[in-house]
Amino acid sequence: MRKKSHELQWLEIAGKRKQLDEEEQRALLRLQKGFLGEQQMDKLVESFLLGKVTIIDDITLQYQSVIVQIDKILVVGNIVYIIDMKFYQGNYILQNNSWQRAGKKLPTNILDQLRRAVRVLENIFKEQQMNVQVRGVLAFLNPDSNIEIKDNISERVLTFNEIPSWLLELNKQALEERYPHLQSVLFQYQIEAFRTKRQLTLDEEKHLQKGICCPRCHQFKTRQNKHKVICSCGHEEVKAIAYARTITEYGVLFHDRELRLKGLKNFFGKDLQEAYLKYILHKYFIAIQSTTKKRFGHENKGLIFDYWFEDDMEYFKRLEHRKTWK
Repeated sequence: MRKKSHELQWLEIAGKRKQLDEEEQRALLRLQKGFLGEQQMDKLVESFLLGKVTIIDDITLQYQSVIVQIDKILVVGNIVYIIDMKFYQGNYILQNNSWQRAGKKLPTNILDQLRRAVRVLENIFKEQQMNVQVRGVLAFLNPDSNIEIKDNISERVLTFNEIPSWLLELNKQALEERYPHLQSVLFQYQIEAFRTKRQLTLDEEKHLQKGICCPRCHQFKTRQNKHKVICSCGHEEVKAIAYARTITEYGVLFHDRELRLKGLKNFFGKDLQEAYLKYILHKYFIAIQSTTKKRFGHENKGLIFDYWFEDDMEYFKRLEHRKTWK
């Protein structure tokens, strides 16, 4: 499952509980568009790429001191394609190793990140004594972008409309797997994805909207009974899920902290049922061992509910019948 970046998770949750400033609003819009573009690419790959292909999404690798984040990897036979996705809009020209937009030179080379990723994978495969070709692909996913390449480059640059035909080309390649363990090799170099450096100011934290946010209307006009949380918009949510989800939202916003009861009580606000919060923490979250001198809280993964409990979603789906309990 493709996942939202940690920064996008943070901005989306923060935007429901406070007024984002202009920079945060621009960043949120940019990341949301980029994520939608990545999902479009996933659908194109699923629709047009046939045969025995290994697909790896959103992987962060470290080789020695170099860290790279890769949007998508396709393994076709003994060729590894690294795809860097961009959702840029407008007309772009690459000439004399410099990118231009609207007649102005961009401060960085869009290809730098991709080239760094290619070098990292080449070094990994060399270290593992694997004869694998690594090729870089820069994919522009915004249909309103036009790309002109005047330099001779080794990378493949694709506009949105060119992606389907390129994927169909891949289907013609020999799909014999020379290294069926290639994916497990890469996972040896995988590290945790980057976390955002964003944090709330003390004033922002003080004025956050408190309570359980409705996942449908994103308002806080909810009431609780024994088994469910009911929003004024009519949406009903199993109470255990609503509490666990709200705890994870706190975890994303305060990703630099452990889960502490005091902070969570403030986050849930006046309608909190404290005994139930303690029950949910004990049941679904990992306690950090206490010592005789100091009491600790619970582990904070800093992820939204669907990612935090990715391996437990079937269990939570089975709880849905509780909405019918009296």
